[in-house]
Amino acid sequence: MTTKALTAPVGEDRVRYRSFWAGAWRRFRRNKLAMFGLCYAIFIILVAIFAPVLTPYTYDAIAPDIALQPPSADHPMGTDLLGRDLLTRIIYGARPMLLVGVVTGLAGLAIGVPMGILAGYVGGVFDWIVTRLVDMFSALPYYLIVLFMVMVLSPSLTNMVIALTITGWVASCRMVRGMAFSVREQDYIEATQALGIPTWRVLVFHILPQIAPLLLWSFASGIPAAVFAEAGLSFLGMGIRPPRPSWGQMLGEAGNYWIYWPHMFIFPSLMITLSVLAFQGLADGLRKALDVSTNL
Repeated sequence: MTTKALTAPVGEDRVRYRSFWAGAWRRFRRNKLAMFGLCYAIFIILVAIFAPVLTPYTYDAIAPDIALQPPSADHPMGTDLLGRDLLTRIIYGARPMLLVGVVTGLAGLAIGVPMGILAGYVGGVFDWIVTRLVDMFSALPYYLIVLFMVMVLSPSLTNMVIALTITGWVASCRMVRGMAFSVREQDYIEATQALGIPTWRVLVFHILPQIAPLLLWSFASGIPAAVFAEAGLSFLGMGIRPPRPSWGQMLGEAGNYWIYWPHMFIFPSLMITLSVLAFQGLADGLRKALDVSTNL
């Protein structure tokens, strides 16, 4: 009696199993707005890094004789009321925008994640205290809190980052607390407790990997809010201090001139709009890509 080896039919595709991150990247790259956000983020980061190479001017060089010139070959975006090159100030203005968005996002995660994961897993009095803090910050408009804190601390880039960080941990803390509370009820978590595994190992190696995709989305979704907050505070004179450029500050300077010299208003507002749209599209794309139930 002979046996025949079982072979797959010729031409039939074999089933290939993808990892979670490979599937997420496949879903992400199908989202055109998300890919636009990713390309814009890479572009604006490179612009901020290589700012001195991209323009022959300095952002604080004053030339009153060429003030308020419209776009030309020498100054593609024109000049402001002090004769400073607008393109140069737009390029250098990307630096505080990215600094505020990235630093406040990372600092918010550094504060919110440990508090949320401990509150959700440990519970008890610590969970009650964290919940009351989250409720207190959520009950008040965060922008008013930031504005008040910047006014008290004095307007500057450092104080603005501190104020945004103090109010930026709430969303990540609330999300992580809910996830940790649901994960701790799983059977494998009870098994680790029965085996006597230390709590810190359970939190770092079992619960934190479960919420890592949500943390990535939370970080990306916080950048547009920080960008808009930085522009708004600088517009009100409570953010970046002159002569250091900021897109919001440039909008504030264009307030009395935009009717006659619209280029002072158009280019900064266009950069703010593109940045918020791109980073929001990037965050939404991450949310959909990391949700396996959305697209297979």
